[in-house]
Amino acid sequence: MVFPKETSEQLRRRILEICQDHVRKTMDTLREVCLMISAYQTGDEQQVFQHHNNVVKLNEEAAQKKKALMVEVAEVGAVLLSRDDFIRLSSEVETISDYCTGISYRLMELTKRRWVVKSEIMKEIGNLAEAVLDCVIRLRETILALVYGGPKVFEAAEHVESAEKIVDNIYRKVDFTILSSRMKISIVLVLREIAGFLEEIADVCENASDVARILALTT
Repeated sequence: MVFPKETSEQLRRRILEICQDHVRKTMDTLREVCLMISAYQTGDEQQVFQHHNNVVKLNEEAAQKKKALMVEVAEVGAVLLSRDDFIRLSSEVETISDYCTGISYRLMELTKRRWVVKSEIMKEIGNLAEAVLDCVIRLRETILALVYGGPKVFEAAEHVESAEKIVDNIYRKVDFTILSSRMKISIVLVLREIAGFLEEIADVCENASDVARILALTT
């Protein structure tokens, strides 16, 4: 069966809207992580647990968005030539959400066990998280730009790359600060995992922006 061009464009637009909702949910998840780090810094255990619950809920909602996209792509079939790239984009965004959940669980355990982390280290981790959030915001702008075509997408994707480089610079400093902190080895390991997950999110953002570039070329 041959579909008219208008139908293919409408299908692409609908799938793109799901991707936009997906990355918005993921961005909100990371915002909750940032708030959770702030709550941990101030010793507000109740808020730490509340933000953790919000992270888990938003992660589940993000997963539903990915499932919705998979259903749409399955129904579209071969009509949409860029369907594989949309799946790749959604998978990258889902990875960000999963990393956020991993960070959240580790922060919750630090709180429950009353492990003491030096305030200056948590401040640096908070700064790292904010830089990573900026990276995800830039990714969202890149995905939104897919509505307008190639030049806008490529410009936005360059901003993702710039934000990722900033994250790398902050992460290297944070990692060595943690290693030289002389805290308990168990705390050092958990903090390095948290910092590592944050840095990985920025890397995934860059990967996702590359997929967005490919999608822009198939418009």
